[in-house]
Amino acid sequence: MGKLGLLLFATLGLGNFAQAQDNRDDEIFGDSTKPAIPAAEDKNAKVEESSFERQSKALMDTLQIGGRLEIRSFSSQKEQQRFQEGGFVPSKTADLYFDTRPTEELRVFLRTRLTETQSFVANAQGETKPTNVFNQQIDELWFKWDLDRAVFLTYGKQKVKWGSGTLWNPTDFTASETRDPFDLFDRRLGRDMLKIHIPNEKLGFNYYAILQFDDAARSDDIGLALRGEFSFLGMGELALSAQTRRGAAQKLGLDVSSALGPIDVKVEVAGTKRQDRTFYRDGLLESDRVVPPTPYKQEDRLFKQILSGVQYAVKYSDDDSIYFGGEYFYNELGYEKRLEEIFSLLLGQSQSLYAGQRYAGGYIRLPNPGNWNKTSFFLTGLSNLSDETSSARLTGTWSVANYANFEAFVSRCMGAFGELCFNVPQSLKDLGASAGLEPELQKILGTLPTERTILTAGVGLSINF
Repeated sequence: MGKLGLLLFATLGLGNFAQAQDNRDDEIFGDSTKPAIPAAEDKNAKVEESSFERQSKALMDTLQIGGRLEIRSFSSQKEQQRFQEGGFVPSKTADLYFDTRPTEELRVFLRTRLTETQSFVANAQGETKPTNVFNQQIDELWFKWDLDRAVFLTYGKQKVKWGSGTLWNPTDFTASETRDPFDLFDRRLGRDMLKIHIPNEKLGFNYYAILQFDDAARSDDIGLALRGEFSFLGMGELALSAQTRRGAAQKLGLDVSSALGPIDVKVEVAGTKRQDRTFYRDGLLESDRVVPPTPYKQEDRLFKQILSGVQYAVKYSDDDSIYFGGEYFYNELGYEKRLEEIFSLLLGQSQSLYAGQRYAGGYIRLPNPGNWNKTSFFLTGLSNLSDETSSARLTGTWSVANYANFEAFVSRCMGAFGELCFNVPQSLKDLGASAGLEPELQKILGTLPTERTILTAGVGLSINF
């Protein structure tokens, strides 16, 4: 803890340290821009040194260190295979954070992630053997301060979530990845940005402006996202959002969430134009021939994405409730035909859970039922109505020794040759060359499975500290 703390303090105080170091250099070697001062009369070095010490002490007094440690493993079963013959994949994750507030106006936060996962590498003889892969990433690193308690600024790598949806979030314009709706812990990393927040507490309004620096190779690649949140009738919230960026789609969003009696209702509507991505159409896959989809552009079209959802809580005792939720997602950026959908996914033009045109999903959450105050259950199901594939997952969590959390899950997919129950027909792999597929796509197809992974089960142990 001591070395890590000193390292953090030295980093945060780098500017003051550099200034103090310059003063020391001037004292020793002389400053050509100023007349020489006798050492007895030069008190700046001591002043700067005490200032640095005071700032370091303030950082140390307010520093909090914590994190999350997790060990997970899962195994999967393919078609025509016994479960014990399936692959076994362990992983270890350590999220460590340093949080300090040296003054009331300034807060500094660092969260770093260490992961070790297992992958399989083929040797010279063609045999695959497991090997451990270690990775270190910065999850979050940001400075937060305010201007007269009226404007709040957060600069650095940070996490921002827009939208009220649980399974899908079409108005989450600041995210570059989709969250895994089956996972209880959001594993996405933060993004580089400057967030400006102006709250109006009297009206219950919030205004946000975000400069997005991620993936910016030059200054005019910086993106701009705006959002306004407005409470109404004391029971709901309406949000308007927009995003623009050079070489990327322009986006507008509307997000409404409210309570209608015992039911929570949410609606997200996103419109996007100037899509530079490639779309596909007129593909055909039969047992004896393959017609690759034709790529095309639609930069002038306005694409709509609409999410509607409800959540209902049933209180079955004084302290316990069970939650039921459901969502429907209509996505004009997706496809109705599975061959075109798969092409778009494989070539990186579509994101997972946003490749189909119609989706539906639901969930049941049962936290700490009855006297089982250390146990919770979660059931989530998703269906891609366009390619007729579905997946469901049941997760249970148990508190171990009052500190650690044990998690066990089992999931199963239904359907074939689609996004949520994925495999590639052998006919597509066999006929790829004769159908004139690009060599890059043929190479990708050669590595994809022809059998579905129908069952996956895993366990995990984690602790927050």
